[in-house]
Amino acid sequence: MWRFEEEHPFALAYRLVEEGKLDPWDVDICALAKAYMEEIKRHELLDLRVPARALLAASFLLKKQAEVLFPEPKQKRERKRITLEEIVEQFESQQEEIIEDLTDRLEKAKKVIRKVKVSVKRRRERKFPIHISKFEDALQELKNLFKEKGMVLSFYQIILGKNLVPYLMALMVLYQED
Repeated sequence: MWRFEEEHPFALAYRLVEEGKLDPWDVDICALAKAYMEEIKRHELLDLRVPARALLAASFLLKKQAEVLFPEPKQKRERKRITLEEIVEQFESQQEEIIEDLTDRLEKAKKVIRKVKVSVKRRRERKFPIHISKFEDALQELKNLFKEKGMVLSFYQIILGKNLVPYLMALMVLYQED
């Protein structure tokens, strides 16, 4: 009897057909995907090539089901029994096309992820300047400014006509800092 290599994407499907758990003429993609997931969990596979092969086989079977359900209207629909070997041959002949399509989609997803990473990185790199100065430096700057303008300003002129409490509180805090 013809057998698959264990690494072949249809190895699990073939085994399920042999065991009678999967009808080869009416493949339920959901059931097959669950079987692949159970196989992956059972073996605790860390090798992502196995799930990738499972995904490849599932996408091929889904494409074949779509072709059966929605044939091209110009051609006459023929009911033809296809053997598992013929399906495997078709799969292997179309495998390059499927891999190319999946690779293109993966590249598009990677580009989106890179764009998101770059925007997040740019946000992290933004540094907002924080101006730290001493009160004495600020006073010296004001003194130089008034000297340049030739102005003389007294404390009384600043608080004239205003509530004195906040100004006195500020002066008390400044006095305590020294």
